[in-house]
Amino acid sequence: MANGTLGEYLSGKKSYVLTWEEWLQISLDAAQGLEYLQNGCKPPIVQRDVKPANILINDKLQAKIADFGLSRSVVPLDGNNKSTTAVAGTIGYLDPQYQSTQELSEKSDVYSFRVVLLWIMEI
Repeated sequence: MANGTLGEYLSGKKSYVLTWEEWLQISLDAAQGLEYLQNGCKPPIVQRDVKPANILINDKLQAKIADFGLSRSVVPLDGNNKSTTAVAGTIGYLDPQYQSTQELSEKSDVYSFRVVLLWIMEI
């Protein structure tokens, strides 16, 4: 995408320095993308690898969720939005509960996104 990835901004590989307002808007854009996957798609989609390298930034500095190679639809088991599946994703961003139980839910992406937000708040 035109402006690379969120990871490139966080690592300092981009010469353009984002303002706090731009960081906030990028965070909101990414959150809205994840919200759509969880609530706008039927069945819900879990991206399973939410990390800065998988959040693309376009020419208007809007964030877009990318890399759906590991994504899964969450087919409800016993009336809840969980599926059992092999653990996949990037270490450091993986939901510990998903790692230990192999039960995938939308909460797994929420956990990963919280880690991304921590990176943003550290800059």
